[in-house]
Amino acid sequence: MEERLNETIRLLLTRTGKRHADLAEAVGITRGSMTLRLQGKSRWRLDDLPAVAEIFGLTVCELLSGYQAIPADRLPPAAKG
Repeated sequence: MEERLNETIRLLLTRTGKRHADLAEAVGITRGSMTLRLQGKSRWRLDDLPAVAEIFGLTVCELLSGYQAIPADRLPPAAKG
């Protein structure tokens, strides 16, 4: 589950053009801690997930379902450029 969550977040970061630092700030952790979580070297806390979902305009359930399971009309807009 954690691997799918990390993959989903990485794909959403790429889609939106947001950076690890943007997500770290939203969650309230350092960029280094965010990188460790996305690499699977540190675990996510359940209370972090609402902030992660919110930055992408998703629900926690959508975030946990995996990128491929998120309906196209619920995905955040793609970054321009």
